[in-house]
Amino acid sequence: MNIKKLFEDDFNKLLQMTIKEYTLYRGWHQIHHKKWSTAEKQRMWEVKQSLWMPTKPEDYLKIHPIIIPVQTPDQNLTWNTLRIFTHSAHWNANKGRIKRFIVMNKSDLSYLGIISLGSDFISLKPRDNHIGWDRDARLKKFLRYTAMGSSISPTQPLGYNYVGGKLIALLVSSKPVIDTWNNYYFKETLLGITTTSLYGGFSQYTRLKHWKKCGTSEGKILMEPSDNVYNIARDEMKKLDFDKVNEIYRGSRPKSKLLTMIYSKYKVRPPSNNAPRGSYWCPLYTNTNEYLRGETEDWGKPLFDNSVETLTNLWKEKYAKKRLKNMLDNAKYNTKSLFYDDLIKLSWEETKEKYLNKGSV
Repeated sequence: MNIKKLFEDDFNKLLQMTIKEYTLYRGWHQIHHKKWSTAEKQRMWEVKQSLWMPTKPEDYLKIHPIIIPVQTPDQNLTWNTLRIFTHSAHWNANKGRIKRFIVMNKSDLSYLGIISLGSDFISLKPRDNHIGWDRDARLKKFLRYTAMGSSISPTQPLGYNYVGGKLIALLVSSKPVIDTWNNYYFKETLLGITTTSLYGGFSQYTRLKHWKKCGTSEGKILMEPSDNVYNIARDEMKKLDFDKVNEIYRGSRPKSKLLTMIYSKYKVRPPSNNAPRGSYWCPLYTNTNEYLRGETEDWGKPLFDNSVETLTNLWKEKYAKKRLKNMLDNAKYNTKSLFYDDLIKLSWEETKEKYLNKGSV
């Protein structure tokens, strides 16, 4: 089998896609080509029936979020189901520090969204310039005091009708999330959170209080191959060096490391994906940036009231009310949920027609 040509053909196909098409394609590929167990299919149905759904436009005023840390296998199954089937982007969990949360509505236990915090970007130029971070100091000490919001996603129609993404983004900095992180990773207090937008510079973080836009990244990230191509190459590498592949999979970031090994073995040169993204920074204390620069030993006082109630009321008054009025005034109010379980059966062409060509993504 010509592994190099397999990769080159796959990359050539992916390079013809827009960033939105590429994002949807990877999400479709993840869902369409997986063999879903009976338990997973049952959970899909349960979750789909329990998405928050308003009976009248002003029902958002009755939302009172509760934040559930993922601690059990059953909660993990629910979180994964929400992440895969309510978000268009491919989900690939990396090893390292990570905490996941399910956001639910207190009164009816319906699903509002998901959060995951993980190990922060080692380097992100707009953020690093904003903080004034020295690379050596960052890597030796200070990066341990920050985290990355890797999944910050609302369910639908909460996201569309009420800018629910802003609610979930505000709740990333909430007391239950921060306390859970600090109680588990107790050696370093969490002082700030990084995240990036999915597409370009405009996103759910735009003009969002407590989140500072630091600029737009260059987006020169090595393109990942399609899952089926990666799986074929991985199996070939197992035949050549089974012990080495197993050793890689016992460590952190196994896919990234194995791809490096594959590229070296077969002389593959992956192209860069030109996908600039907005970079955002949420400091949690008054002296967060000064502390991270090593200018002080005191990170100061909490920068804002991060109770769930206060952050939720901020969302309702400052963002959701205005969005809802716009939706109603322009007849855009949507009462449909969005759940990608149909991608199990849809072909790629059918998926594009439904979710891309008609502007549903």
